[in-house]
Amino acid sequence: MLSLIVYYIAHNPDVKRKMLKEIDSIFQGDKMRPITKDDFYNLGYCEAIVKEVARIHPVVHLLSRCFDKPSKIAKYHWPADTVFLVNLKAIHNNDDDWEEPNKFNPDRWMDENFEPKKNSFLMFGGGLRLCPGRKLATIGLVCLMALLFRKYEIDLADMNTPIKTTSGRVMILSVDLLVEIRLRN
Repeated sequence: MLSLIVYYIAHNPDVKRKMLKEIDSIFQGDKMRPITKDDFYNLGYCEAIVKEVARIHPVVHLLSRCFDKPSKIAKYHWPADTVFLVNLKAIHNNDDDWEEPNKFNPDRWMDENFEPKKNSFLMFGGGLRLCPGRKLATIGLVCLMALLFRKYEIDLADMNTPIKTTSGRVMILSVDLLVEIRLRN
């Protein structure tokens, strides 16, 4: 996920500028102090970037559900042991649910009144099987972004190279993302 975040930030200079402005306003040039709970709550734009990357390029591409007994949904009868695969990329990029779904736009998450339509954003699954570690994962990603980008300038080694990923059974992994890392002024 961090590789995808770095990739999308590098390809969107306005997003990077806003993110750095937020980080700099919170840490005031202090590149070493620990991140506090209050800092995390003030890193709203960083969290918006995490959500937008997860929406536009989900790292978990399929959710599966299985009926343990025969069920009827809509007008269809499904036998026991039917397995359903839910395509998250299709859901997260649905024109009916998202304005400009193929555009990377973390600002959509910054509107106080914005709430994704029900079941249109499943970064951590949904329903009874909602990931119990979702808050910890989000905190970890947002804090890691702040720790890295407040101290280092991170750019792609080649801006023309597309993101390369490989897909396992459950997760999409970034491979061969070459970056240049320098200390920030």
